[in-house]
Amino acid sequence: MRAYFTGETKEALSRVPLRNRHCRLAELHGLILGIGEIEVLPGGGLSLLIQSENLPAVRRAEYLLYVLSGLTVDVSVFLGGRDRTPLYSLSLMGGRPLGRLLKALGFLSNRGALRDKALPAPEALLERDCCRRAYLRGAFLSSGYISDPGRAYHWELLCPGRARGEEVQGVLEKLGIRGRLTLRKGRDLLYVKDSGAISDLLNLMGATVSLLEWENARAFRSLQGQVNRQVNCETANLEKTTLASAQQRQAIRKIEEKQGLSSLPGPLREMALLRLEHPEASLTELGAMLDPPVGRSGINHRLRKLMKLAEELS
Repeated sequence: MRAYFTGETKEALSRVPLRNRHCRLAELHGLILGIGEIEVLPGGGLSLLIQSENLPAVRRAEYLLYVLSGLTVDVSVFLGGRDRTPLYSLSLMGGRPLGRLLKALGFLSNRGALRDKALPAPEALLERDCCRRAYLRGAFLSSGYISDPGRAYHWELLCPGRARGEEVQGVLEKLGIRGRLTLRKGRDLLYVKDSGAISDLLNLMGATVSLLEWENARAFRSLQGQVNRQVNCETANLEKTTLASAQQRQAIRKIEEKQGLSSLPGPLREMALLRLEHPEASLTELGAMLDPPVGRSGINHRLRKLMKLAEELS
């Protein structure tokens, strides 16, 4: 499985078509949560900075800003990320158009005051299932991670505060998915580990190609697990048969040494010779070699009698 499953998934999500304004607002809200910074400038102006090492997320934000309010800005790039990786950004400064958009997104109050991003989103923004899916898509684009399915089953989302984490957790629950909250290095993290639930998440967010790849990996791992269990079971049975055969042959040789196999009744003598000649045969296979054939329980009964006789000769 390829190593960049998160990046491929985000690339696919950044191209999901959106036809409704309410879904566009919900997705942009989720994007700004993770990679956006809003400031009220001296004199009442506004500034919006969107910055990430993930180009698809920044491009998606650029597209949504344009279709929602006509705001245009070029994406710039510089080597400022981790390990000197490219960092992509877009910056807007403006008055009314940007202010109206930020109010619609719930980041500004009606009086123009900046709301803390850690506060829950306005209820109207997430009242529809389609908007909840768009919100998840935006949040994942900005600060989400998904493991390569060939290695592990894990989906996670960094959240700006506990209240936001609980909000996203509630969104997942309304969509039929259970997520868990935890702290990692002082940051709130929402995660899902159930492979079926992650499949549902990919489907809800609109990552169709990633979903198919995930399902293929799940099917392969499931088949691989079944094969491994079967092999382990057969290996255990073989080891058990081998040990039992060794003990039986040891008992038969003891009888042969102490009193000779000719002293045994016909059926037991026949059984003893057969076991010595076929040390790796199972009980069923030994029974099929007799004429007439004897069932597994009958073979087991004769071998137990031989083992008991050997013990009495000690």
